[in-house]
Amino acid sequence: MRQIIISDTHTNDNIEFILSYIKKLILRVKIDNIVINGDILGINEIKKDYGYKFNKNEFYDSLNKEALLKKIAPGSSEKIIEIISHYKRGELIDDSKREELGRAICNYIEERYNYIIEILKRFSSVKKTFFNLGNYESPLHYLVLKELSFLLDVGTDMIRKSILYTPYRDIYKSFKEKLKSLEGKNFKYIGGMAVMEKGFIFAGIPGLNPSSVPTESASELQEKITKELTNSIKRHFSYSNKLIIYNHAEGRITKEPFTFRPGSASVRSFIQETKGKLRQKIFVQSHYHWVTTHFYTRDDFYYLLNNAGVNNCLFNIIDISNKIRCFDVDPSINKIRELKLYDSYIADYSNAEERLALNYNKPKEITEQRNLKGCYYM
Repeated sequence: MRQIIISDTHTNDNIEFILSYIKKLILRVKIDNIVINGDILGINEIKKDYGYKFNKNEFYDSLNKEALLKKIAPGSSEKIIEIISHYKRGELIDDSKREELGRAICNYIEERYNYIIEILKRFSSVKKTFFNLGNYESPLHYLVLKELSFLLDVGTDMIRKSILYTPYRDIYKSFKEKLKSLEGKNFKYIGGMAVMEKGFIFAGIPGLNPSSVPTESASELQEKITKELTNSIKRHFSYSNKLIIYNHAEGRITKEPFTFRPGSASVRSFIQETKGKLRQKIFVQSHYHWVTTHFYTRDDFYYLLNNAGVNNCLFNIIDISNKIRCFDVDPSINKIRELKLYDSYIADYSNAEERLALNYNKPKEITEQRNLKGCYYM
């Protein structure tokens, strides 16, 4: 089985470029399916080139945010921009205008969720597509409002207060219904679910909340769903001894050796419980920071910390037969690199190139292309 894994694209342009590249790629490379592991939305996470060592404030100042807003939300942006312009001039926004703004913001949220549906339709028309929910698609925090406040250059609190008395939470319910309507031969939603595909158990840990640490109700809900998912995975063991987990919740990064520790207690317990069980186990972790791929073994699992699409449209391909192979795809320069696999327990390195050399055959080339000098954990 050969699978494309995409995550954290965050901008319409990145999605369009990756989709166009994949259409050409599948004409020469056999691909069985595509997994989008969250965060299609989130223009506020936009980056320049590979996204490392650039002047963020200078880059943001160079953006025409109003044009960006009109481009991604042509149906709702004009009304929002009009009302916010009064607010920025210090004019009083009365209750009537506030209600009008709230309705327009609701339309914006709906427009952005509808965009996700359209993108998933387009990907699934190319290859069978699986989708796991990211933080920016989550209904718990509506980070899509953070995206809007970024484009308007106003505080998130002002945006949130404007929608308090609107039925904005119904938009997510409608979105979930639209996801269900896509279900079929070429599309499957896997957020919080375990499904069978080509002899594998596919399981998606959704990014409903960034953290599973039990400090707030949202974290407790995230952990509850994760625990239910790990129990569901176990029930599938009688049908398959091959598993891929796609995670979009956060965890802890250690640098020496470089490893990812899942934040969920349920996941950590599951990893220990399954030692010596199953023939192939892969844990895919997504995060918008990663400019390089990390591919290693630890605790009986293969770990793939996959490239973030917001970083110059990077993504990964994983090839699974008797052995597991991983590829780093850089579509902007049309370069596919097969990665080396390392054991994180015995990895030895002391600088950027030595760390990258654990996975890449030409580490110097990577540090120069992606401007990573001095940063061995990216």
